[in-house]
Amino acid sequence: MPTKKFSPAVKPKERAVTTTARSQSGVKRGVVADQGERIGLYGSGGIGKTELAASLSAVGIEPLFIDLDQGSMGLDVARAVSGDDEHLTRTFSEVRGVLQNHELIRQFGAVVIDTFTTLEDRIREHVIATIPHEKGKTITSIEDYGFGKGLSHIFDQSLLVLADLEAISRLGIHVVVICHQVSEKVPSVESEDFLEYQPRLQSPGKTAKLRERMFEWCNHFFRVDFDRFVSEGKVDSSNKRSVHTVKTTTAWAKHRTMPNGREFAPTISYPKGSYELWSTMFGGQEDDSK
Repeated sequence: MPTKKFSPAVKPKERAVTTTARSQSGVKRGVVADQGERIGLYGSGGIGKTELAASLSAVGIEPLFIDLDQGSMGLDVARAVSGDDEHLTRTFSEVRGVLQNHELIRQFGAVVIDTFTTLEDRIREHVIATIPHEKGKTITSIEDYGFGKGLSHIFDQSLLVLADLEAISRLGIHVVVICHQVSEKVPSVESEDFLEYQPRLQSPGKTAKLRERMFEWCNHFFRVDFDRFVSEGKVDSSNKRSVHTVKTTTAWAKHRTMPNGREFAPTISYPKGSYELWSTMFGGQEDDSK
C-alpha cells in the first residue's frame, strides 16, 4: 500500500507591523471652543455693515480689514496694504497674500473681507487674465470661455479663498465676510413666486453656486436692515436698524450654536454705535448704546 504524502504545514505569513492613519484615529468629546467663528454679514449699501464689523473692537476683538470697497475710510480701523507703496490691498493675488501671511494675521482677533461681492469681481479679473481658453481662444470676458465655464472658474478660485479663511479660523481667529444684497425671485409650488433677500454673489442655474456655498460655509450669516412695519396694508420701513439672525420667508439668515452656549434672539437691535450682536456672541463690555 503506497504511503500517503502530506503537504507540509503551511506557516501563516507574518504580518508586517505598519503605522497607518487608521491606527492613529480616536475620539475627542466636548465643545470645540478654540476655533474662530465664520461670520457672514449682508445688507443694502450704506446700512452699516462695515460699521458693525468695526465694532468688534468694543468687545476686545481687533479686526483687520481687507477693504476692497473703501467703505471704512471714516472709521479708525486697521486695513491691509500691499506693495512697496503700501496701497490698500485690492487684487485677488494680494488678498490671498494677506490671508496667507499668518504672522500678520495673528496680530488681530478677526479678519474682515469688505466685501466678498467686490472680491468676486477681482476674481473675475484674475480668471480672465490668467486662465487660458481650452482651445486657445482669446479671452476678454468671462463669457468667452463658453456656457457656464467662466463661472466655474470663478467658483473654483473662490474656493481657494475659502480655504485660506478656513486656515485662519483654525488659528482661533474670527472671519467676517461682508456681502452686498440682492433680491431674487424664488419659485414656489405652494403659493405664488416671491422675492427673497440674499447675499449678492454669483448663483447660476445648476453649478458654481458661490452664494449657496458661502452661506453653507459660514457658521452664522446675519442680515442688517431697517425695521419694517405694515401701515394701511402697505409695508414701510423706519429709521431703526436690526440684525436678523434667522431665515424668514423673505430673507436668508442663520446662526449656529455658540460654544459658550449664548443664545440669539431672531432680531437684535442695532442703533447707531451698538455692538449688541458681538456682546451676545462673545460677551465682553456691556453695550450701553441703547
